[in-house]
Amino acid sequence: MNKRRTLLIGALAAVLAIGGGARAQPAKKAQAAGTEATLRDTIAEFEKAWNRHDVKAWLALMTDDVWFTQAQDFYERMKGKKAVKTTFEYDVKNTDLKWEVKRVRMMPDGTASVVLRHVGLIPPKADGKYKREDVSDPSFSRWRFEGGKWRLFFFTSHKGWALAEMKKDGLE
Repeated sequence: MNKRRTLLIGALAAVLAIGGGARAQPAKKAQAAGTEATLRDTIAEFEKAWNRHDVKAWLALMTDDVWFTQAQDFYERMKGKKAVKTTFEYDVKNTDLKWEVKRVRMMPDGTASVVLRHVGLIPPKADGKYKREDVSDPSFSRWRFEGGKWRLFFFTSHKGWALAEMKKDGLE
């Protein structure tokens, strides 16, 4: 009788361990999705959406409270998707973009800070070259893992502001 009880308890413990492991896996999978590799994929997706001139897809990669600016925005005029769309829709539809990730820092609060080399590519193209290239190096962005996806919540191509944010986040 004791042998049967021991076997039964052992079998029950094995079933519980397997079941507990199955329940724990989705949480691990969700955490793994917020990795630097998935962030880099999202940054590439952001650039592709811009270069397809798909304003809707581009905006979908931002948080509702996004702050996206090319200047030091003391009055916070470029805050929120509506302001960003109003200000940058023409640019998304009529220019191309190249972002080169220079540094990434995963922050303790679950966000990520990214230093970029931002290049605005101004058509028309002739012999494979754009009429003009506007380089902002460094540019700076912050990303938040939200709704199962990385989303941009802050961007500036203003060099002075980018440098200040880099220093604040230890990315000098």
